[in-house]
Amino acid sequence: MKKMLISAAAFAAVLLSSCGTTGKSVDLSGEWNVVAVEGKEVSGNPYIGFDLEEGRLYGNAGCNRIMGEFTYVPNVYNPKKTNSDSIVLGHIGLTNVAATRMMCPDMDTEQKVLGALNGVAGFKASATGVELTDKDGKVLLSLEKREAPAVSVNDINGKWNITKVEGAVVEVADKTPFISFNVAENAVHGNGGCNIINGSFSQEEGNPSSLKFGQMISTMMAGPGMETERKVLSAMNKVASFVVNEDGTLSLMDAANNEVLLLVKSEGETVSE
Repeated sequence: MKKMLISAAAFAAVLLSSCGTTGKSVDLSGEWNVVAVEGKEVSGNPYIGFDLEEGRLYGNAGCNRIMGEFTYVPNVYNPKKTNSDSIVLGHIGLTNVAATRMMCPDMDTEQKVLGALNGVAGFKASATGVELTDKDGKVLLSLEKREAPAVSVNDINGKWNITKVEGAVVEVADKTPFISFNVAENAVHGNGGCNIINGSFSQEEGNPSSLKFGQMISTMMAGPGMETERKVLSAMNKVASFVVNEDGTLSLMDAANNEVLLLVKSEGETVSE
């Protein structure tokens, strides 16, 4: 059958009307904890999020962030089938996976989650959430709804050193690049790697994780850190949201939920550099 993309509204409607063997409606929207892979419980708090409006998949496999796209391919309803509908996950899994590449002490969970995602072809409701299945209806991933964490812009207040830009480790040639957030005044101060930068930031109403930088003003010195500074400023222009990671680092994300800046909290330092 020829695959086709459908609108977000139609997608949501089909999801809500589709039923698995349990007879329950299935709505994949939002974030889900991965509690088991092929029936075996996993550790490491992996999760998967489905953005129906954008057709976007994101999450964490247990160590690294994962991101991709998904398209929905409805089947002709057949009550004898294990699944009445199927879902295709694009750009994710072992072949087309898009993920960060950090190393963690225990990579076992991540390998299992990514391996399972590579075979996902369908879904169905379960007693506790949703199950992602292969083309034959075998359960690969058992999901339970994830409670939305409390997000506050106050979490980013203070000084953060910039350690990665567009996934590449920052090479300090002159001054350590950093961003300092003054939440009370919606102000930003920092150093791009050579020059001092100042500006502002804003948020979308009703979206506590949104973040957008205003126009930055900088000094006009030249030095060996200018290449890093160019990359930092370019990345700042792309920022649309933030994520405070479990290890305490801060990821600044673009509109497609790709990390463009990774920051580490600077403790006990001044912000007047």
